[in-house]
Parts: sequence; C-alpha cells; structure tokens
Amino acid sequence: MAENPGPRGVNRDRHGRGIRQPLLSNLRQTGTRQSSFEQIVSGTCEYLKNAWPEELIDLEWEVADAPTIKPDSKGVRRWAVKREEMTIVIYRLPIERLGHHSRVDALHERMHIEENVFAAVGHLIGKDPWDLVPDRYRD
Repeated sequence: MAENPGPRGVNRDRHGRGIRQPLLSNLRQTGTRQSSFEQIVSGTCEYLKNAWPEELIDLEWEVADAPTIKPDSKGVRRWAVKREEMTIVIYRLPIERLGHHSRVDALHERMHIEENVFAAVGHLIGKDPWDLVPDRYRD
C-alpha cells in the first residue's frame, strides 16, 4: 500500500514537472490602478515640495476614494484642503471616472491626476497652479 503523503495537493508532483506553484505571488501586487494613482500623487507632491521648499515644507497628502456628498452639493469634489494641517486630500474615484473624456493613454491619465494635485496645492498656499512650476511658462 502507498504511503499517504498528507493533504491532497501539498506534495503533488504531476508527471515529474515539479510541485505546483500558486498562480499569484504572496508579494503585494504593484501596478494596480490605486497604487499607480497614489504613486502619481506622491511623486507630484514631492516635486512641488522640492520646487517650493519654504512654502511646502510641512505639506502632507492623502488619497481617499471619494468625498462625502451632501444633499445640497452642486458637484463632486476632486480634492479638499485642510489648511490648519497643511494637508491636501485627493479623491481617486471622481478624478478617474468623472469629467475628462480625452484621456486615452497612461500619459493623459497621469497629467489629469497631476492637474488636480497642482490645483489643490495652489489653493492651499494661495497661488495659481500655473505659478507652481518654477521658471516654466515664464518669459
């Protein structure tokens, strides 16, 4: 009689090809929509902190799925500012799903996310978003 190897599948070696591996790795999957969204927000905030070190030394940011919508709301916010905490909140779902129809590739998607980060940071420190890019677009 054959020896019982344990629970089915634990020591399985079908046709001499080796033990089966799980389809998905146990490592955190990267490249998902949310993680790339957060990476773009983080990278844009770091860029702005480096460009405006005195004004943005304490800048913090958060990514949330969506804002709370009140009955008297006229639209869906893409971002919010917490001045007393020097924090911006970027809302992922409204940015990804509402508004911008011409986003056809990853570059346009990135630019759309960055546009909202620039708008939020500009509002936070009282500057026009176009003025946040140092020496760019200036004569």
